[in-house]
Amino acid sequence: MHNTGAIYDTYAAIYDATGQGRFGAYLAHLTLTWLRARGIVPLRALDLACGTGGATLALAAAGITVVGLDRSPAMLRIAQGRARDAGLSIEFVEADMRELGMVSAELFSLLTCFGDSLNYLTEDGDLQRVFAGAARNLQPEGHLVFDVNTEAAFARWDERDVVTYESDACLVYNRLEFRSASRLGRGRIVWFVRDDNRRWWRGEEIHTERAWSDAELRMALEETGFDLAARLDAEGHAVPDAAALPERLIYLARRRNGGA
Repeated sequence: MHNTGAIYDTYAAIYDATGQGRFGAYLAHLTLTWLRARGIVPLRALDLACGTGGATLALAAAGITVVGLDRSPAMLRIAQGRARDAGLSIEFVEADMRELGMVSAELFSLLTCFGDSLNYLTEDGDLQRVFAGAARNLQPEGHLVFDVNTEAAFARWDERDVVTYESDACLVYNRLEFRSASRLGRGRIVWFVRDDNRRWWRGEEIHTERAWSDAELRMALEETGFDLAARLDAEGHAVPDAAALPERLIYLARRRNGGA
C-alpha cells in the first residue's frame, strides 16, 4: 500500500524503478475489461492509494478523468512526474484514505484501490472507514474495485530472505513473517543501490499487513452500502463462493442505489 505515512517515503524511488507499479496498471486494464464486457464505461475515477501512478495513468490513458490519492508525498511526486512525461492531465491529492472526505464536487463512477493496499489497514473499523468514504464519493450504481492478499498468501510468509529484484545497480530483498494468532504479517524490505561512483547505499523499511478474511470484507461492504458484484483471481477468472481462495483476490462491488 502507499497510504500509511512514513513507509514508501525512502522506498518510493526503488518501488518505481523496479517496476512494482506495473501490477496496478494491469489491474486497471482487467477492471476496465470486466466493466466494458457488461456495457459499463466509467467516465470519472478515483484511484485510492495510487502510489507512483501505475493504475492512475492506465485509467487516464483509457480516456477516463482520474484523480489519484495517496498519503506519501514521495510517491505522489513520482506519479506527477510520470503523468507529466506521458502528457496526461491528472489531479493528485495527498490524503489518508481512511479519512476520505468529498474529493470533488462531482461524484465518481469508479473507485479503485490496488496493490494489496487494504491489507495495510490493520485496525478494526479501518475497512468500514475506507468503504464509507468510497461510498460518499461514488455515484449510485458506481463501482469500487480492490485487491487483497488472502490468508493463502500470508501462509507463504515463512521468514526466509527472498530476492525480489536484482540488477547491476540495485538489489532488493524481502523477509516476510506471518503470525496467525494476530493475523498480522511483517515485511522487512531491504535494498542496495549503487551510485555513479560505484558505491553501494543501503535502505530498509518495515511494512505491516493484516490478513482480512473474505467474511470481514463482505460485511464491511454490506455495512457501507455496497453489493458484491464479483470476485476474481489475478488472471481475471471468477472465484465461486465454494472455491478455495487464491493468494490474491479482486473484489468488484457496486454502490447500492440509495446507500447503506
